[in-house]
Amino acid sequence: MKKTIIIASLLVLACIGFAGAANADTLTVGDLTFTATVTGTTATLTIQCTDSACANWFLGDLTLKGFTFTGSPTLGSAPSGYTLANGGQDNNAVGTGGGCNGTQGNMAVCWDAPTTLTTQLGNGVITFTANITGGSAGTLHVQATGYNNNGGLQTKGGKTFAISEDLTGGNVKTPEPASMLLLGLGLIGVPFLRRKK
Repeated sequence: MKKTIIIASLLVLACIGFAGAANADTLTVGDLTFTATVTGTTATLTIQCTDSACANWFLGDLTLKGFTFTGSPTLGSAPSGYTLANGGQDNNAVGTGGGCNGTQGNMAVCWDAPTTLTTQLGNGVITFTANITGGSAGTLHVQATGYNNNGGLQTKGGKTFAISEDLTGGNVKTPEPASMLLLGLGLIGVPFLRRKK
């Protein structure tokens, strides 16, 4: 029995050791909550409005930075009309050409909003992902803009928010799916180990 426990413990440690880890952080600004995760292959950013007051706000460009990667990122998932740009953004409104400007290449990804905005907050969690290679995260940072009109115009107070903040929820190590698979396979094999007499 003691040998079985030791072997099972070694399997668990091996699974943890060989598994990658993701940096996950959160940020709440007023009624908006951002959560970001970066692994070696994926950058994910979610945004959620926690108050009905922003239900009619249109989401503009969205950027995640504070990590590095190699090659060209590709769009994973995003609301309809969004494209992905390698690099960061400035504070330009969507109505004046948008904010994704290609600065900080391979250190940020920018989800570029369509010319006519269609994604409104207040409809649950909105998820953006980018496929990357060799992702390595430090302190994650989010930039986001929102408007009270679908043209993304700033006139007459049209910009409802412009956020550029570090995600300060603390770096939390979360196992990737591969680690969970290895752990499960290791534990399945434990009952079949026999003691030699």
